[in-house]
Amino acid sequence: MTAALDTLPPVAAAKPLSGRPQSPWGAELQGLPASLLFALPVSPALALHVPGVEGVVRITRDGESDDGLAFDLDEWAALVLGAEADRLWERDFAVICRRKLTEPAYRVDSTDTLAGAQPDPSESWDVGAVLDRLGAQLLSVDL
Repeated sequence: MTAALDTLPPVAAAKPLSGRPQSPWGAELQGLPASLLFALPVSPALALHVPGVEGVVRITRDGESDDGLAFDLDEWAALVLGAEADRLWERDFAVICRRKLTEPAYRVDSTDTLAGAQPDPSESWDVGAVLDRLGAQLLSVDL
């Protein structure tokens, strides 16, 4: 049996979408409306690389992470609103992440991400568009 396994060709790595490494669910998840990310029957946990921020940044339902920085459901909603309103960009997200690292009690809300703007209810970006705006690279998706 081992000899047969040795003759199998290596498994090809998943092709990155928009230059990002992908989990098997990455492409599907990126097309999902960002506001519905946590409305799924099984809540995903996203692992992100954010340029200028050390370690992995996670987006989870409860904001819990064993290994560093995490944003919860409400913080994700605020980040989505800020991106959709053209008020939150890559540099801003990196600053928010660094602040959250140094002030663990800090919580992101729409006051921070909208900066006085009113959200446009007709805007509905998908997860991929929000991550692109935030400059975040999707490393993995855990279900």
